[in-house]
Amino acid sequence: MEIIDYKFKEIDNQEIINKIGAKAKSADIEIKLWEENGQVFCQVDPGNIVKFCKLLNEDRELGFEYIRAITGVDYEDHMEVVYSLYSFVSNWSINIKARLDAEKPEIETITSIYRGADWFEREIWEMFGINIKGHPDLRPLLLVGDEDFHPLKKSFEIKWEERQYKPPKFFE
Repeated sequence: MEIIDYKFKEIDNQEIINKIGAKAKSADIEIKLWEENGQVFCQVDPGNIVKFCKLLNEDRELGFEYIRAITGVDYEDHMEVVYSLYSFVSNWSINIKARLDAEKPEIETITSIYRGADWFEREIWEMFGINIKGHPDLRPLLLVGDEDFHPLKKSFEIKWEERQYKPPKFFE
């Protein structure tokens, strides 16, 4: 990554929406863009998440080279994965939402585009049970490893019971 002299740039969310919308349309990616509370949001089909993130990352004019966060959301009737990306070049932010089926939530990994997505995706798999297809190292990150539940799902019920601790074979 080259060193650039960054200066404050005024943000025009409509410009971001227009620019990303035009680039997505030319790449044949169907998206829905909107502004809410001063932030830009985008709804994308889960099957297009890799293609869309690659476009945002590799397009020099957009330059979304930094991943701030990825999180999961459980709405009971469906689930979402929300990606927060940032462009240092343009001083632009975007929040990308991918709506998933509640019964079999799964989405492709974006670790080939953003190396920083690795632990975020592991946490989403572990806490929400969302299958991250193609992830290079999908193993427990925060829990011990012998659990058969996902504590951030709305259907998770806390049960107070004595459990035998089973130490993992190795620690990270």
